[in-house]
Amino acid sequence: MKLPPLAALRAFEAVARLGKVNLAAIELHVTHSAVSHQIRSLEEYLDIALVARSGRSLVLTDEGRVYAYQIRQALGEIAGVTDKLVAKNKHPQLTLSVLPSYAMHWLLPRLHDFISAQPGLRLKLESSMEFASFEQGLIDCAIRFGHGQWPDMHCETLMTDSLLVVAARTFNHGVLPTTPQAILEQPLLHASESWPTWLGAAGVEGQRPHAALEFTDSTLLLEAVRLGHGVALTRRSIAHSLIQRGELVKLTDIEPVHASRYYLVWPMGTKRSAQLIALHTWLNEQVATYQDSL
Repeated sequence: MKLPPLAALRAFEAVARLGKVNLAAIELHVTHSAVSHQIRSLEEYLDIALVARSGRSLVLTDEGRVYAYQIRQALGEIAGVTDKLVAKNKHPQLTLSVLPSYAMHWLLPRLHDFISAQPGLRLKLESSMEFASFEQGLIDCAIRFGHGQWPDMHCETLMTDSLLVVAARTFNHGVLPTTPQAILEQPLLHASESWPTWLGAAGVEGQRPHAALEFTDSTLLLEAVRLGHGVALTRRSIAHSLIQRGELVKLTDIEPVHASRYYLVWPMGTKRSAQLIALHTWLNEQVATYQDSL
């Protein structure tokens, strides 16, 4: 890559941000003339005027203003990834990417035990609906929900799941629907789960339920159900604690197995750290306890 000198870029960014050469010199711990020299050398390198000089004052040209903004963004990214790398090597750290719904309703209520057993470990949760990208090396592992066929990934099955229909205990003034047909007559709240799978298990295939409300996040879906907005098809893993607390009610015993599973994944060719091994072991223990309670 053909890159300008880093010292010149830092000097130019500082002058553009602070507005004066002497302030940039103080921040960078160099002389006034050194900063001026770095800016001139950058202009010569680029063969573009970045500043307009008027006596001892400097004003950014249009090209200089745009370039300064772009350089500031790039230097900020370099500083950010450097800080993360240094912190990761100074202190044991594990970054886990996880679905917001699974983190909220399954992982977080159990996480205190893991943290207590790992003194000094810095655990960072990256909550996202998107599949985590491992390309920049900022994520160590992820809990994904799917079919376990992701290229270049180690995929270890954590747990299966099932589908069930839930409502708030006070929904419809406490007169809750208990048959598939009665359920389909209620305001239905949709997220990403497959109604055909549940309807097939209920013996009422061929119907196409229409949503009164749709969500991209199952956490919002469950909150809407809890507030009494309607009936929803959801995953057992994320509704279980709400059912246990009496905030939601499972409307029927129809509960087919979900086609997808939860997996712990990390890149192939990456050696598992002691922290990742500890997390994997702990997750397996928690899953076993959870499944025994069902």
